[in-house]
Amino acid sequence: WSHQHCRRRWDLAEDGLLRYKFFEAFDELMQACEDRFKWLSSSHQYVTVKNSSDKVIAFERGDLFFVFNFHPCQSFSDYQIGLSWNEPMRCVLDSDEGRFGGHTRLEYGHTNSFPPLHGVDNRPHSIKLYLPSRTAQVLVKDSLLQGGVRILVSTAFLAGHGLKSSDGLTLKLQECKDGKQETLPFKFEGGCVELGLNINATFELETSDGKVLPCKTSKDGFFRVYFPGTYTISGIGFVQVGEEPSKTENGGAKA
Repeated sequence: WSHQHCRRRWDLAEDGLLRYKFFEAFDELMQACEDRFKWLSSSHQYVTVKNSSDKVIAFERGDLFFVFNFHPCQSFSDYQIGLSWNEPMRCVLDSDEGRFGGHTRLEYGHTNSFPPLHGVDNRPHSIKLYLPSRTAQVLVKDSLLQGGVRILVSTAFLAGHGLKSSDGLTLKLQECKDGKQETLPFKFEGGCVELGLNINATFELETSDGKVLPCKTSKDGFFRVYFPGTYTISGIGFVQVGEEPSKTENGGAKA
């Protein structure tokens, strides 16, 4: 096959009658998971389970624990799998989520952590999981999810909009309650907005005179983060994991 002769249909994900939108959403979350936890570049890799009869594969990669059940019809309850970490684990991504067109059978693990148990599979510790057939789930140490979501704004982003500081900026968090969309305003204090225990956040930024500063990398102009952590609005308007470095993006000294 050849990219030169293929026909790329990027518009398919925008057709609500098709399921390509779920593929697009899953791809976006996988990329965000790598941005936040940097598991692809980690040297720690260990395959814990390769069970041909159960068709289950589980492995550690960086700080993440990946579990796949490829069985076409067999689900497993309290499936015990060994791992190296002696601390609670929480699910941050699974293929059965509603936003991916799934049946939301693994929602418990997103809001509750799984306690560590005794060692199995030649690993010092273990956890028990529910593994629906034809699903995958990604877990992370619960300690890495503490502190909620913190949003900062880079000096380059502010300068691009003619602003000297984040004073006067308002973060407008989008939330859905009882089927209705609500907007919750948060003022920047000390150059930062802390969203408490929010697992993910969809928001926009607004100046004191009501001007909206859009995200340049999303179709609707909203900024999105999907995992707890510290994020910086950088450049012309995109979300970057971590705090702004000691030097600004143009190489000058930080104000």
